[in-house]
Amino acid sequence: MTALTATSPPWRLANRLDETRHVRLAGEWATQFQVIFDYSLARELSGILGPDTIVATCHPNRTLAEFHFPADASGRTFPIRPKDEDKQHQEIDRLVHAAVANGASIVVLPELCVTESLAARLQSWTCRTGGPRMLVAGSYHHDDEHDGSPRRRNTATAYLRGVPAPLTQDKHSPADRPVNEDIQPQGWPQLRVHVSDDGWHLVLAICRDLLNPHAVHALAESGANLLLVPAMSDTLVAFGGPVANLVGSGQAFVAVANNPADFSEPTDLTVHRPARALFGHPGFGQLTRLMQPANSAPGVGLLRVQTGQLQWLDSDADADRTRPSHGPSVRPPWADTLARLTGHDRPEPNCQPNPVTLNQAAVLVLLTDSPHGPSVLLTERASDLTNYPGQLVFPGGAAEPGDHGPAATALREAREETALDPGSVHVLGVLPAIALFESGFLLTPVIAWSAGPVFTGTVNIAEVSRITTIPLYQRKGTGQQRQDPTQEEETAVEREPSTMGAGTSAILDMLRGMLWGPMSAGTTGH
Repeated sequence: MTALTATSPPWRLANRLDETRHVRLAGEWATQFQVIFDYSLARELSGILGPDTIVATCHPNRTLAEFHFPADASGRTFPIRPKDEDKQHQEIDRLVHAAVANGASIVVLPELCVTESLAARLQSWTCRTGGPRMLVAGSYHHDDEHDGSPRRRNTATAYLRGVPAPLTQDKHSPADRPVNEDIQPQGWPQLRVHVSDDGWHLVLAICRDLLNPHAVHALAESGANLLLVPAMSDTLVAFGGPVANLVGSGQAFVAVANNPADFSEPTDLTVHRPARALFGHPGFGQLTRLMQPANSAPGVGLLRVQTGQLQWLDSDADADRTRPSHGPSVRPPWADTLARLTGHDRPEPNCQPNPVTLNQAAVLVLLTDSPHGPSVLLTERASDLTNYPGQLVFPGGAAEPGDHGPAATALREAREETALDPGSVHVLGVLPAIALFESGFLLTPVIAWSAGPVFTGTVNIAEVSRITTIPLYQRKGTGQQRQDPTQEEETAVEREPSTMGAGTSAILDMLRGMLWGPMSAGTTGH
């Protein structure tokens, strides 16, 4: 299934993959849930997950202000629903389109992001050519009658290609704080396990249902190995333990799609940004990975099953970055200055007279033009990496045998980390190599310019949490000429160096010295 070594190998699993499972009807969990093994879709679900599968979580909302929270006199809240159903439908359609355009065959939406009618409209996606094979249309509040009395429910709905009737699952653990979710489960709560011909045990669960230890025990005993979970929670940290339990006991694959549930008080000025998704994968070192983008914009989380690679499609930022540049590609004067002052890129000789104990590496210093002069592209490294976590750095990395010089290394690494199209970049030259003794690299900065960088995909979120650009002007008090930034930009630049890598800062200082020295002498117009 994956190119990664399983963190919990088959011989260590609580539920052996090569054995016929016998459900042990013992313990308190057996009296709390009605476990149903559903074989009605065994053929249709066959092959639902494979090495090439991409699982997507779509997140259409920025804040809870986009939802309607009706509350009665006793504080009970029902039904929670999007305020503008048509706008929500358009946003979901846009995100699902982005997900399938990037190869997703399973798409999961968050809890309560749809109404019953909107969920039904989304079934058309599984009927389209090139649409997802399965779409979990989040969940919705609705009421019906049970034994002649009204009942309020929170129901998750999933659509499978070629199957007219949806798969449904009711939530059996209502939220009581900070919102009192007024649903009324009846009778034994059901855990329905959809079994495929090739051994997949698919389960739909809704938010807090996955936090019940007895439910997790029941899922582990029933061999659940594919869980798709709509959620609306102010944190996904608590979900890490149950998901790791299922991944570790049965090598399950899990996708939790979360709504931006920031329930903090209006007087709380702290920025709360709940994680948007949580994925469980047998190849992850910690069995689970959180996806927490740098902003609250709508977007799509992607998990590639074979490689375990995570990516985030920020719908707003990606739309700007992938927009083609129109008009002539005229190099600005400052780029010509850098081209004159940097050395030529040339391949390193295969044999050197003296042994070098540092490994060759290169970074791409990509500059673009802006109304305030040159701006430089930086990436923020993922917070869980061992080296330079959370720091702003240039895209780049170690040289590989097939690289013909530092520029090839820098462009290759930039493509792998940010999906930058090398064809949209013009290499200007290289700066002298910098020795990074702590990491063991001899780092060559490759200076490049682009009239409009083109990104053919999304960032590799396993390495990069976001891409940003900062202007290259000088700070006040340096004695060198600087552009006149707006107050907003100045604040951003004053804030960036606190998280910037030392090597990155040194390279930026070199560039500023090269550019603003000649500029003050009046040579930039040539």
